[in-house]
Amino acid sequence: MVEFTNRRDITSPAQLAPVQLEQLVLCGAAYDDEDLPAERRLNQDAPDDEAVLYSCELWDVVAADGSPVYEAWFYQSDSGSVFLTGTTEMVAQIIQCGLECEDAEREGELGAALVRAGLLPPGDSEYRRFSGAAAPEA
Repeated sequence: MVEFTNRRDITSPAQLAPVQLEQLVLCGAAYDDEDLPAERRLNQDAPDDEAVLYSCELWDVVAADGSPVYEAWFYQSDSGSVFLTGTTEMVAQIIQCGLECEDAEREGELGAALVRAGLLPPGDSEYRRFSGAAAPEA
């Protein structure tokens, strides 16, 4: 079981480690197919037509023993990307609030954790499936 923890609002590249800067660039590319540097993605003063990732949050996703497993990014209010911790390997995406993941076991684990953290809206088509697995183990 994994849990979302340590939520941070990301507003400046100075907040990020080098690999997280790379993750941010990949998040933007996954969102809009634009290859732009992290500085442009976080420029809140940019014109409306610039490719800024608004409401940018970074979460740690940890195993039961507290060890980091994933780094999860949320942006644009309904999108996100999940990476293996400390890497640029994207293992899941959030698209219009719904979880997209090719690995069924990982998808179930992340989906249940999203429900427990209140990050998957109850109106999402997958909420019911993931909420059944979201109860903490006794």
